[in-house]
Amino acid sequence: MSKMIKLMLFWTLVAPTIITILLMIIEYSVGKDVELLSYSAIFLGIAAGGLIFAGPLNYLIAKSKEK
Repeated sequence: MSKMIKLMLFWTLVAPTIITILLMIIEYSVGKDVELLSYSAIFLGIAAGGLIFAGPLNYLIAKSKEK
């Protein structure tokens, strides 16, 4: 698999999943109600940001360090 695909998969699937799970754990520990539907917007927003900004930006940074 190419480096670009790995970076894009990480920033669109792995990072949003980790952040969403951490938010759920924090809110559960504080005592708030955890509803999965309310976290879907957070997950999708972070995934869109990773797809549009973080993935390509990290790829370009890694590519420029190689030169």
